[in-house]
Amino acid sequence: MSARSLALLAALSVSVLTVPPAAAAGAKILTLLSSSDAEAQAFSLILANEARGAGHAVDLVLCGPAGDIALKVAPAAATRPVTPTGMSVRALLEKLISQGSKVELCAIYLPNRQLKPDAIIEGVSVGKPAEVAARMADPAVKVVSP
Repeated sequence: MSARSLALLAALSVSVLTVPPAAAAGAKILTLLSSSDAEAQAFSLILANEARGAGHAVDLVLCGPAGDIALKVAPAAATRPVTPTGMSVRALLEKLISQGSKVELCAIYLPNRQLKPDAIIEGVSVGKPAEVAARMADPAVKVVSP
């Protein structure tokens, strides 16, 4: 092998070894969901699940009416099947959680409804504004707010 080939191989090896883990694993996506519409919620969750299934890191922050789908006692619209998937919004949320996505309620959701954290399902936490804002400002994170 020539000296030039060895140098090129060495350069390629270094570039492969220095690829950040996040870039190697796929995109980082933060979805902010606040819609009260079950179809809009389902659409966002279907896309989030697809992205997660494709190997992308997907975090979800629920606020406003969308936060209701994370309640232990969810509204009927959250548990009604949505076509064409036949899954409910709640089932889509639970699937996203089971795939390892971080799911949070916005910090103002529970206090404005006079609820405690024990009112939400397992796998959902209360987001900290500074941490969510830091993710939003991270240029490596794609923020989606359908």
